Amino acid sequence: MTTLHQYRDYVFSIEFTGEIPEWSVDFPDFPGIITAGSTLSEAFDHACEALDLHLESIQKLNQILPAPTHKLAMIA
Repeated sequence: MTTLHQYRDYVFSIEFTGEIPEWSVDFPDFPGIITAGSTLSEAFDHACEALDLHLESIQKLNQILPAPTHKLAMIA
């Protein structure tokens, strides 16, 4: 099972792996961000924290934040 999420305009997926940790997070715009969680909720919290820290590091290095390349869309 994979779920898609959006935080601070960046899309990420959380996938159930069945291994420890059970939930793995993937950021298509930031392949260097690696995080996971024992539950879906924990993986989501870790993903948001990891993205915040990554974006903060980019800003502290006086680099330009990359524009998100993915968007979630509601299909009716």
